[in-house]
Amino acid sequence: MVAQYTRDNAKIMVIVNGVAYEGWLQSEVDRNLEALCGTFSIPISLVPGKPPAIKRQDLVQIKIGDTIVLTGYVLAAEPFYRRGDCGMRITGRSRAGDLVRCSAIYKGGQWRSAKIDRIIKDIVQPFGLEVKVDADIGAVVQDFKLGHGESALDAVARAARLRGVLVTSDDAGRVLLTKAGTKRFKGSIVRGHNVIAMEGIGSDEERHSEYIAYGQSTDLTMDFDQARGLKASAKDDEITRYLPLVINADGNTTQAELTTLVKHTVRVRRGHSMGFRYQVEGWTFEGEPWPLNQRVPIYDDVAGLDGAEWLICGVKQTCDLKEGDVTDLTVRPVEAYDTAPLKTKVKRHNWGNKGNTTNHPRGPNDKAGGG
Repeated sequence: MVAQYTRDNAKIMVIVNGVAYEGWLQSEVDRNLEALCGTFSIPISLVPGKPPAIKRQDLVQIKIGDTIVLTGYVLAAEPFYRRGDCGMRITGRSRAGDLVRCSAIYKGGQWRSAKIDRIIKDIVQPFGLEVKVDADIGAVVQDFKLGHGESALDAVARAARLRGVLVTSDDAGRVLLTKAGTKRFKGSIVRGHNVIAMEGIGSDEERHSEYIAYGQSTDLTMDFDQARGLKASAKDDEITRYLPLVINADGNTTQAELTTLVKHTVRVRRGHSMGFRYQVEGWTFEGEPWPLNQRVPIYDDVAGLDGAEWLICGVKQTCDLKEGDVTDLTVRPVEAYDTAPLKTKVKRHNWGNKGNTTNHPRGPNDKAGGG
């Protein structure tokens, strides 16, 4: 059943040093599963000679209605004016954004027989960040070492991949270890009801007909040739041309792990080949801001969806004089953010210039070496 849509008069409020600022003609709050940190850009009215008490590095909270959606820091607070308009534009990002460009430093740089939440807590603790665990983190990791000069984000992402955990941040700025789409949002996306615009964002550019993984094992029950030459493969039956991709597993592995790796790669790349970007009215659904990482039913005959639940993987709430209060939602199948324990030498690149490679272990820009 389609949930009833009601437009709410929610406001975006910025709280800095205990002072609340609201009433914008323009604002933007952007959160995405492919970025560890959310960002914001909001102009504040300014009386010449009496600037607001906001400066760089101030702690800031962004609220939509009564709900906090982002906790972070001011990175820029710069004045502007044009004709009769004078203000200060404040921009910033959530607290977890400190991990993106900073190096990971830990005494000894190594953990033995530690669970990933302990490893990640040790990495982020110097930044004053907390870790919230909302998923099964599996068994201990026998050995984990920091790379020389490795960024804190890359180290956290690498640890999370070992146990198939999704890494993001919550509205309080904590590092969140979770899974994709475990919750269903109470609202829905309905063409002709609350949708202003839609565009498809899918492409088969980064899909392959077959994924082949190679690895080696120290299993003493296997002979030398078997241990050295482990191999697994999986096919994407929807890709009919010859488009193979080879993936090298990192470190010692097993046949079962290689099989998991290739099957996981098929699912994630297929999921990322599909997607839609919807612009919907308002910032909330029945008083609740549109959330990240929740499933939402979509009723859109143009998109060919009749109640199918897709994952909200991007939320951008904006306000301007032309469109008013709108939310841009990026949705993909949940399998696009499927997670599985992975060990791979595949080089990872940034998707979408968001500064995070955490949640796309088989990303579309991966470059795999030969077997």
